[in-house]
This record gives sequence, C-alpha cells and structure tokens, in this order.
Amino acid sequence: MNREETTLKLDEKRLPLTVLTLAWPVVLQEATWTTFSAITMIFIGHLGPAAITAVSLSETIVFLPAIALEGLAIGVTAIVARHLGAREYEQANTTVRQSMLIAFILGILCAIVLWFSADQLLWVFRARPEVIELGRDYIRVNAPAMIPVFLLFCSAAILRASGDTRTPMIVMLIVEAIGVGLAYVLITGFGVAPALGVLGAGIARAVASTAGALIILPILIRGKGSVKYDLHTAWVFDWAEIRRILNVGLPALGDQVAIQGAMTIYTIIISSLGTTVYAAHALAMRVENFAFMPSFGFGMAAAVLVGQSLGARKPDLAKRAGYLAQRYCVAAMVCLGLVTFIFARQLISLFTDDPEVMRIGALGLRMWAFAMPGMATNETLAGGLRGAGDTRWVFILNTAGMWTMRVGIGALLAFPFHLGVQGAWIGAILDRNIRAILMWRRFAGGKWQNIRV
Repeated sequence: MNREETTLKLDEKRLPLTVLTLAWPVVLQEATWTTFSAITMIFIGHLGPAAITAVSLSETIVFLPAIALEGLAIGVTAIVARHLGAREYEQANTTVRQSMLIAFILGILCAIVLWFSADQLLWVFRARPEVIELGRDYIRVNAPAMIPVFLLFCSAAILRASGDTRTPMIVMLIVEAIGVGLAYVLITGFGVAPALGVLGAGIARAVASTAGALIILPILIRGKGSVKYDLHTAWVFDWAEIRRILNVGLPALGDQVAIQGAMTIYTIIISSLGTTVYAAHALAMRVENFAFMPSFGFGMAAAVLVGQSLGARKPDLAKRAGYLAQRYCVAAMVCLGLVTFIFARQLISLFTDDPEVMRIGALGLRMWAFAMPGMATNETLAGGLRGAGDTRWVFILNTAGMWTMRVGIGALLAFPFHLGVQGAWIGAILDRNIRAILMWRRFAGGKWQNIRV
C-alpha cells in the first residue's frame, strides 16, 4: 500500500488548488444527495401536502441519529488528519478501527429506537394523524438501515480525513443513482411494481444506503492510500483511543444535539402553523439545500487542511487554508442565493402546483437568500475549528446562536408578534449571520492552533 497516495502535499503555492480539489467532490456528493431528495419530493409532491409533510418529517426523524454519527465523524476527522499530517500512519489506523466499532454499536442502538418509537417521534413533531399514518412505515423501513448508514458515513469521514474526497463522492453517486431509480419505481409504480407512495420513498432510501455501505467497506478494508480498516482487530476495544475520539467527538456530539434539538423545536414551530405552511417551508428548504452545498464542501476542505497542517506543524498554513475556503465559499453561495432569489416561484413550481404552497415557498426562498454569506462563513470556519479539535467553542457558539435567535426570536416573531412563518424565517436568518461573526472572531483569535488532540 502506498502510504503517500492520499496524504496531502501541504504547500503554500498549491493551497488554492488543494482547497478546490478537496471541496468539489464533497459539493458534488451533496448535490447528488440533494438531487435525490428533490426528485423524491417531486414524485411525492403530486400526492398532496400530507404526503409532502410525511416524507419531510420522517426524513428529519430518520436522520436525527446522525447527530451521534456527526460527533463521531468530527472526532475521527480531527485525529486521523492530525496523525496523517505528522506521518503517523499506524496511529491513524488505530483510530480508524475504533471509530468503525463505535459506528457499528451506535447503528444498532439507533435502529432499535427508530423501530419502536416511530409514532411517538412523529407525534413530538406535532404531525397530524394522517401524516403519522403515512410516516410510520417510512421510519420503520429505514430503522434497520441505520447500521449500514453509520458504517457508510464513518468510512467516508475516514477517507476524507486522509485527503481522499473523490472515493466517497463516487460511492454516493452510485448510491443516489440507485435511490432515484427505486424511488421512481416504488413511489409512482412501474410495470408489475405497485405504487407505494411514501412507503416506496422509504424503501428506496434504505436500499440505497445499504448498497453504499456494501460498496465502500471493501475499499476501506483493502486499504486506500494511508488508511486501512483491519478486520483482524476490528472487534478489539482500545479504550485509550476511544477516549481520545470521545474527547474531540463528545463536544461535537453536544454541538449536534444542540443544533438538532433547536432544529426540532424550530420544525415544531413551523409545523404548528399548519400543513400548508410546513409543506411550503419543506419545499423551500429542498431548493435552498442546493444553495447550501458549497458550505459542506469548503467546510470539509477547511477541516482536513487545518488538521493535516497542524499535524505537519504548519499553523500559519492552517489559518490561511481556513480563510481561503471561507472566501471561496462566500463567493459561490452568494451567486446561488441570487439565483434562488430571482427564480423563486419557478423553482418551487417544480415540486407542486398548489398556489398557496407556491406563494409561501417562493417568499421563503427570497428571504433565505440573505442568509447565504453568513452560512458560508459559519460553516467553513467552524469546519476549520473542528479540524483543529476546537469542538468545544464551536459547540458553545452554535448552541447560543441557534437557541437564542432561531428558536427564541423566531418563536417570538412567529406568535406574539403574529408574523407567522416569516417571523420564524427572520429568526433563522439572524442566527446564521450573527453566528458567522462570532465564528470568525474565534478563528481569527488563533487559540485553536495550540490545541492537542
């Protein structure tokens, strides 16, 4: 195995190209996932607001366990990237083995919770009885798939930490191609296959995710460049290494719990405004997900480059990489925000012909365009801080911003001030932009350059 194959060459002159090389596969990967969700929603959209709401809420619930996975992935990224930057390959692969073991156990636990709590979770989101009836099967069919989902995303995080963002991209392209094809057949019916509606969307998601795990695991087991998953020691617990992962990952987990908790309350706020309003919000967010995609790519690029640069004892290069990723991301997202602002109604009309849903959704797209610079700055610099292992401050800033502005101010404007969904959106937009300022101040301070992981 060529250990240098996927370890990045950290070079000041090549840095702009390196940032773009790391970012574009992640952006394309997010695009495929967003496209799958959007196409699924197009298939579902003609079944009415109840079906749209059922799929949207069920997807939100199915991905709630991802908060644990995200915390694990952030810890793994920071530690593996730091080891590889320092050319400590055996230590990096110890982290790989322990992270995959944790992912497997978490997948089992999440599968059990989703299977037995589907109705209760939908009720928490204030779903109406007809939505619960539709969403229950979606959640349960995806519950067993949590095990391959956790293994898939942990494997992808490991490969990205090594600087290989292309392999996860290729795997996800295959996954989404499978998902889109199955969604068409199972939602609308084709040939001898019956039209299963919302249940068909759930089956398509579960099968596609399982296929992804079956593709990516053999790649990691064979070894890809600097990283390899050794099955001979896969079931051996290394408690010291697990503590290291958790030391970085637990604050990241707390961060994700706080974010998802706030998003859950925020979703409840909007869903309590009625099925039509929530359907419009859900469709607006489907479109906005395309505009948000650069933040995932450049955030990942910042995390990997900061982690490996600090491992190579190049803190100034780490800081420059974070700023460069942020500038590229702002430029890309502002352009996409302009597109969603100008063509708001036309974009929403791709999903539904309900005039009220189209009116509210188009307004949402125009308002959310003003969140683009803030989101770009927040996500890229937070990625850089996470790559350095500075997950505690990211946790603090995200928690304060989400709960104070998105939930607090959003609810205040929506209900006591009677602004409805517009008030909730204003709270979220303020959250994005104010958090960006706070995240920039933390990154500019440079204390993260001295953190040990």
